[in-house]
Amino acid sequence: MHSSLKRTLFITIIGLLAFGLAACGKSNDETKPSASASATNSAQPTTASESPSASPSGGEITVEDALGTVTLPKAPERIVTMEFGFADALVTLGLQPVGVADDDNPDLFMDAVKSKLTSYKSVGSRYEPNIELISSLQPDLIIVDLNKHKEAIEQLKGIAPLLVLDDFQADYDQMLQNYMIIAKAVGKEAEGEKRLAEHRTIIDEAKKKISATGLNVLPAVVSPKGFFAHSDHAYTGSFLEMLGFNDPVKDEASYPQLTLEQLAETNPGALFLMPTEELTVADEWKKNALWGKIDAVANDKVFMVERRDWSLARGLIGSEKMVEDIVKSLGQ
Repeated sequence: MHSSLKRTLFITIIGLLAFGLAACGKSNDETKPSASASATNSAQPTTASESPSASPSGGEITVEDALGTVTLPKAPERIVTMEFGFADALVTLGLQPVGVADDDNPDLFMDAVKSKLTSYKSVGSRYEPNIELISSLQPDLIIVDLNKHKEAIEQLKGIAPLLVLDDFQADYDQMLQNYMIIAKAVGKEAEGEKRLAEHRTIIDEAKKKISATGLNVLPAVVSPKGFFAHSDHAYTGSFLEMLGFNDPVKDEASYPQLTLEQLAETNPGALFLMPTEELTVADEWKKNALWGKIDAVANDKVFMVERRDWSLARGLIGSEKMVEDIVKSLGQ
């Protein structure tokens, strides 16, 4: 009996030891992820919001536009632009608009911008955009001009958040400010700052090649209906002033219309003409003796340039094309 009790006790102890060892082994396995589980987790893609270098696209964005504070729930993905310069800004930031007010004529885009646009829907005229068509594109941001689109702002507000910028009446400095407002609104502020720095370098290098600073230079749009000067209050005129040229018009208006007599009185030393048609009022003026008395004409410094490059594309790419033309015409 004593032997039987001894054997039973021994078996019980051995069983308890075996159970304890099994339990310890199971506990260690649960605190360590398996090799296959670790591989699966590391292979999963990181979303933009989880990435340490993510843009503000995952969160709320607040910017100040021409009318006040604009708050967007996230970086917009479907953007409609109501001016050529706004499309210029988007493509420099690596973005594509879903809709553009291009006056139903994609050829009005300067080549350097047009080549970067993959596809978009024309929403009609910049002055009378197609509201229904804009709505059908389901945009999450519409970028509009303060003056040109003031009559449509209330309707457009009912479609999507608006970014209202002073573009049509803006000078060069205001254009640069608008660019950074757009960059911030679309969650690309860092990219915008980098591209703006590149732009400033391009302009600074070009300025070194221009020797005729101090010259009275007048840019103007010429059409069959008239001669429309771009003073230093306008984008093109202020750009020339920034380069060191003088504005001979000295008018408070951005786009004053001049007669031939008024043009002769201002007497610019160089003219950059942006024709809207093949034949313009300038062709008529050439028949008048007064035309030949203007210094720009007498000294063969009348240059014909593309309106789409110099006037319509009010942006970084447009400015860089302008300075390229200026260096060719008035450089060393």
